Amino acid sequence: MVLDTLGSRERQVALLERYGGLLTDHQRLTLELYLGSDWSLAEIASKQKVSRSAVHDLVRRSVQLLEDSERRLGLLAEGQERARNREAIAAELADLRRRMARLEARLDGV
Repeated sequence: MVLDTLGSRERQVALLERYGGLLTDHQRLTLELYLGSDWSLAEIASKQKVSRSAVHDLVRRSVQLLEDSERRLGLLAEGQERARNREAIAAELADLRRRMARLEARLDGV
């Protein structure tokens, strides 16, 4: 399943947080159990009184819907870009503060 790697799973959790409102209550609950609570497909199937393959199909289709939503809207990518920009600005600001402190020290020495 696509959800097997840690990086992929983290992405799916982020997509669920961002686009979970677009899913049905049943899809959202199932993904929250699978991704958020780390339930196995068999555990979810037992709770919902359906087959493991039915849960597998629901998870696969729901994740595909989340991926399609991201492809169309790009909100997750936009948020990641904003975070990278904030980090770059914070690093630049820290550099400017260090440079100002050095200049102030030089002025105090004059």
